[in-house]
Amino acid sequence: MKTFRLFVLTTLMAAVASAQEPNADLQKALNIKPIQKGIEFDEPTAEELKNCEFKPYDGKRGFIVIGPNKNTLRLFLDADGSGHVNQWSYFRNGIEVYRDIDSNGNRKADQYRWLNNAGTRWGIDQNEDGIVDSWKEISPEEVSQEVMGALATNDAARFLRVALSKDELKAMQLGEEMNAVVAKKVAALQAGFAEAVKSLNFAGKAMVWYQFAGGLPGTVPAGDKGNKNDVTVFENATATIGVDKETKQLSLGTVVKVGDNSWRVIDAPKPYDDAQPAYTFILPGDAPRSSGAPANDEVISLIREAQEIQNGIAAAAADKRPEMHREVALRILKIINKATTTEDRELWIRQLADTIMAAGQANEFPQGGEQLKALYESVKKEGNPELAAFIRLRQIMTDYYTDIFAGKKNNSQIQSEWLANLEEFAGEYEKTDAGVEGMMQLASYRELVDKTLDDSVKWYKKVAELAAGKPIAEKAKGAILRLTAKGKAIPFSGKNAAGQAIDIASLKGSFVLLYFWDSRSTVNMPAVKAIVDRYADKGLKAVGVNIDMTPEAMQEAMPKTTVNWPQIVSPGGLDSPAAVHWGVQTTPLMILYGKDGTVLNPNILSAEDLESIMGDLTK
Repeated sequence: MKTFRLFVLTTLMAAVASAQEPNADLQKALNIKPIQKGIEFDEPTAEELKNCEFKPYDGKRGFIVIGPNKNTLRLFLDADGSGHVNQWSYFRNGIEVYRDIDSNGNRKADQYRWLNNAGTRWGIDQNEDGIVDSWKEISPEEVSQEVMGALATNDAARFLRVALSKDELKAMQLGEEMNAVVAKKVAALQAGFAEAVKSLNFAGKAMVWYQFAGGLPGTVPAGDKGNKNDVTVFENATATIGVDKETKQLSLGTVVKVGDNSWRVIDAPKPYDDAQPAYTFILPGDAPRSSGAPANDEVISLIREAQEIQNGIAAAAADKRPEMHREVALRILKIINKATTTEDRELWIRQLADTIMAAGQANEFPQGGEQLKALYESVKKEGNPELAAFIRLRQIMTDYYTDIFAGKKNNSQIQSEWLANLEEFAGEYEKTDAGVEGMMQLASYRELVDKTLDDSVKWYKKVAELAAGKPIAEKAKGAILRLTAKGKAIPFSGKNAAGQAIDIASLKGSFVLLYFWDSRSTVNMPAVKAIVDRYADKGLKAVGVNIDMTPEAMQEAMPKTTVNWPQIVSPGGLDSPAAVHWGVQTTPLMILYGKDGTVLNPNILSAEDLESIMGDLTK
């Protein structure tokens, strides 16, 4: 379940980089390109180049290129300590999207990985010629993209790389009858692809991938039909694609799982035909599953139009954006009206509510609150409290931001109305997931903004009770533990990046500051470090607790911090084990232990507060 988190708005000091001519090393670094084609990664303009920076990374482990907005552009790394760069990473909007890897130490890439919002593909290049020989990992969606690409370029080898091989079939250990059926299909794949190229006539045409459809995946358990292992498949799968701006439905037949995150086709592609569904392992009558029939052309066109408008909003003039958001919302409403199942309809209603709220929070859609109000009132009449609550919560948040941006009410009035709406909502919809999310917002606000901790604990307790067994309840329990920790000896330990244990019990006899941080909050660390250094002779020691999504993000951020504290690493963001244990809602957050090992203050949010507390303790 998604959880909203309330962040305190603060004024941050921005570091201003001095403009300088790009040096030769910087230019060389930016001239290195991904080996695989079609990667969307950030490349600075000539003007932006002046404010880019090329420097060593983590001592002598590699080199990093920092963009004009302080986002990482490139990271070239000696990942195994060999003394040579063997990992070349490329970033988009500060997020790594692609990586070339030299795994055998000969300074040539032999593996290619797509990461984060670029996908999950992991290709192996055994002869190091720049062409993927096999896929270690690839999702069903990406398999369908590869099939489309193979048809567009008449590349049989590319198609066969995402098709089940004889060795993979053997490893599946199917029963005799099923093995014969699949073996016959595998043997016909190459000829079937050649026939598909002729009949579909896609080669050389402009093609774009829209979506993969297969209903729910199904698993045939080991022992059924003589199979020795579970077999997980999408039956009657399809891909929706654009061919010279015309929408087409492509039948992929059966797509079978062959690894932890790898899938293969066992049928040659062909035009989708309702009258000729393609099944292999699970026949239509075997299980009550969706057939995976694709959406109609009009729905696909609406999806495409909405995406195109959405993609253009960031570059549009501010006065044009409200109308563009309205056009996106209108198209999603049309999709909702054309939904053929309850599940699809609810999915698109939720998408619409989230889309409108995001636009409202960006101050780009002043009418968003009114649209959500109308949507909420319509859904509420249908008697679906879970969906109604989902919309209502987003309406409350959208109205809150709209009022702030409008400037017609003072902040105190806006906060008061927002809290009243949220408390009324939490009472009305307390038995829904969204109602629990609203309670979590109330608890966070009471803790972080008005600092009425008793009231905050009250709401956290309701969340823990009403959502028992769910992740959000565990987070609430952690917050209760932290906010009621004063005077208690709460144990805490973890491991650093090298896997070594760090236990704060070993620091008993000192004041111990637990500093929860991530790469977004490094701007606050110099001020905290100065306080820790100033009170070191009074026995103050600090232990960092990094909760970035990945250890790599923490390693990238460390050079910016200048701290030398021990660092517990707990990947996973605000849902990491350490963050859940303590109920951390935002970073930075500090917990101060006394010399006797008991908690003195469980909720320090700023360097100024820490300075005041330490001053009082050491008078």
